[in-house]
Amino acid sequence: MHVSAVPDNYDLINGFRNGEEVSVRHLYHLHYRALCYFAEQLVSDKQEAEDIAVESFIKLLQKKTDFNNLSDIKSFLYTTTRNACFDLLRKNKVKDKSNRELEYLAQPDDQFGEAEMITAKVLQTIYAEMENLPSQCRKVFTSIFIEGKTTAAIAEEMGISSQTVLNQKSKALQTLRFALYKEGLLSSGAFFYCLVQVCGRFNG
Repeated sequence: MHVSAVPDNYDLINGFRNGEEVSVRHLYHLHYRALCYFAEQLVSDKQEAEDIAVESFIKLLQKKTDFNNLSDIKSFLYTTTRNACFDLLRKNKVKDKSNRELEYLAQPDDQFGEAEMITAKVLQTIYAEMENLPSQCRKVFTSIFIEGKTTAAIAEEMGISSQTVLNQKSKALQTLRFALYKEGLLSSGAFFYCLVQVCGRFNG
């Protein structure tokens, strides 16, 4: 979903602390899908994962005045989501993977779910940066990676040359890679794996 008005970080934090709808919605859309992915990797249940992600955000809203920066918000959401996954695994006993999961649960630490959390952060960065792409660039990117259209079909639909489509595709990928680089998350394997995840999330 495209967010039409994206506040800068200062306005976003202050708006969130004041319960302003635009800021609350923006933070929700920024984190929700990545949190769902993270939770689903831990609990192996899509519906439970989505419920946990929503509950984590509700808990964040209840403490909204405690946060002064985006980093603390992200940390709270992932920690809360991970703890909720622990609680669910304890409750359900994880019948199909009890030995491995209960061993983790006996002494939960920061390593549990680390790979899933990294992938979730990559996804979150991709989702966020997609919103900031120029309109033509974003249209080409979503047409290729989300809708699975060919270069020729996109060129005809948008009234541009095939070379322009390829140029916009390259620009989008470079922008996304740079965004991941800035976050210390750049890995070609993880990047293209997460593109597949993005496609699956939008088409699923």
